[in-house]
Amino acid sequence: MHGYVEGVMNKLHRAISKQTNQLEQASSLIADCVKQGGVLHVLGTGHSHMIAVEIFYRAGGALFVNPILDSGFMLHEGATKSTRMERLSGYAEVLLEGVDIRGYDVFLVVSNSGRNVFPIEATFYMKQKNVYTISISSFEHSKSVKSRHESGKRLFELTDLAFDNYGEVGDAFLKSPGLESRYGPSSSVVGIVLVQTLISMTIEELLRRDERPPLLVSANMDGSDDKNLKQMELYRDRIPLLR
Repeated sequence: MHGYVEGVMNKLHRAISKQTNQLEQASSLIADCVKQGGVLHVLGTGHSHMIAVEIFYRAGGALFVNPILDSGFMLHEGATKSTRMERLSGYAEVLLEGVDIRGYDVFLVVSNSGRNVFPIEATFYMKQKNVYTISISSFEHSKSVKSRHESGKRLFELTDLAFDNYGEVGDAFLKSPGLESRYGPSSSVVGIVLVQTLISMTIEELLRRDERPPLLVSANMDGSDDKNLKQMELYRDRIPLLR
């Protein structure tokens, strides 16, 4: 087995097995949110934005996910621009003012380092709206650096519930003789498994409560379009990207 696969599997095992209680707590809170008509807002910058996309509008996925996406944070708009945007003070409020946020919603923010201004300001904004906040970051990396936010806080110190992706300092963890830099980052893979586990547990929690979870079926199955359109109607007023 290649070292990358072995290393990621080890991190996945720790991320899930050591955080079972947190996953149960988070899935119960999100189920409460969904039952009240709320949504799970998800935000990530840089490569972390892929985790927000991962659980939005896909086969077998839940419809109660509202990804907060801004092209300035995505690499196709420019890699260095994305990095600068993460450190830009004041932009979180500008972006989030346009989001329909309600007190019974839940907010999930993903940032491997957990140190940059934008995700931290976004979390403060959500807390001011009385929204329950959850984060995914690398605790080891976060503890090795200082926050870039004036509060001095890093994400794991700020959100109501914090998940560790068990990433190493710098994200990459593979080493080879004669090569100074490490390679093989793990944060995206582990983050995606964490959020898919969380969504799956939320769906199962809703079923235990005799609630029918709003799910999408594959658009490439016969008869799926009508089923999906009917389900999407439930959330069009809350999730702009479904319109």
